[in-house]
Amino acid sequence: MIGLLVAWVLPSDDVIVAEVGQPAPDFTVPLIDGGTFTLSEQLKADNRPVVLNLWASWCIPCRTETPDISAFAEANPDVKVIGVAVEDTETASRAFAEEFDPSYDLGLGDAEFEAAYPRLGLPVTYIIGANGVIEDLLIGIVTQEILEDITS
Repeated sequence: MIGLLVAWVLPSDDVIVAEVGQPAPDFTVPLIDGGTFTLSEQLKADNRPVVLNLWASWCIPCRTETPDISAFAEANPDVKVIGVAVEDTETASRAFAEEFDPSYDLGLGDAEFEAAYPRLGLPVTYIIGANGVIEDLLIGIVTQEILEDITS
């Protein structure tokens, strides 16, 4: 059992894993509202930091924090906010998006994304600087105030 946990947590050698102080692994995810989001394209397109929130529809803390993240996104247009569903079905993720209708983009993670951005629970929020380096990793519920403090 422990071997399975270690194998799940530790990625294979060819996967670049998100780590504070290191460049964020690039990714492309389909957006629930259509189109795609590619981290490298976003960073190249403008000079804004990125708040990357990992969530799932079944995650009660994720549901709790979504209105605060949405309020933060509205109040801080100088920061790009994106939520990516992990460990979830597309149908449930789309229902979550319809229920909460956040002011920020929601994407659908796949196995490659999940390998690059590992976690032992949800929610998890990565703060990625405009230079593409991961500045912080927040485990658990974030509030608008926490996000404002950490991105200012």
